[in-house]
Amino acid sequence: MNRRIPVAVIAVVSEALANRYTHAEINQFMEAAGIEMAIPPEGNSQVKTRAWLNHVNESMPDPLGTLAQVITELMEVRPGHEWETAEDPNKEKVDRILGRYKLTYVTGGHIVTTGATTVSKTVQDIIKARDLSGLQTEFDRIYQNVESDPAATVTASCALLESLFKTYIEEERLEMPSDQSLKPLWKVVRKSLGFDPALVEDEDLKTILSGLAAVVEGTGSLRTHKGSAHGRTKKSYMVKPRHARLAAHAAFTLAGFVLESWEHKIQSKGT
Repeated sequence: MNRRIPVAVIAVVSEALANRYTHAEINQFMEAAGIEMAIPPEGNSQVKTRAWLNHVNESMPDPLGTLAQVITELMEVRPGHEWETAEDPNKEKVDRILGRYKLTYVTGGHIVTTGATTVSKTVQDIIKARDLSGLQTEFDRIYQNVESDPAATVTASCALLESLFKTYIEEERLEMPSDQSLKPLWKVVRKSLGFDPALVEDEDLKTILSGLAAVVEGTGSLRTHKGSAHGRTKKSYMVKPRHARLAAHAAFTLAGFVLESWEHKIQSKGT
């Protein structure tokens, strides 16, 4: 799997690393990522980093995977070595350039091809803004596994929804169902947020809301029958990355709508 690093990404990462780190530190990152050069590159930090990363594209079996290891500290550790504090403009530049190529850095040293939609980014932004750590864990698992273990992505997509629904029920002080699987949790959330199609007069909205119920049904069933959380039946087929993306994007759409509706509900209470 030769996922080459785009030239523009090399340029931005080189600048970001040079802004944050010394020659010696950058060399350590390269060595820790398993990059070997007979003669280490010369020049200033930015020039050296470009040379290292160009070499990665030519010599490493998974250049983007290697890049993820190189930039782990940049993406996860703030200047002063504080974990997960305020944003760093160098990290933000790298996030933006990766996003331009539909790539995302995932905590733990991974760069994944997201095929990212506006919905998935909205979901992640809200998760981070509200510090919903349990949801962030499942969000990261989705993108970490979509290529290497699609069944695990299906499981994580279902778990993302389950975590969101449980969080909503707990924070809204609703009665948690005795069966805490996806469908019973959804029924509580749906009722609280007014998503029951039977209570909506507009036929178009009724159809869309019925589709949300189908997303819950389908995601839960796919996890049960095809995901990594349960044994597979004799007729089971191998889940492909495209199936995993379908489950993930469906989960993101539903999660995004629930999160935005929840935000609207909170704001309405305050007015």
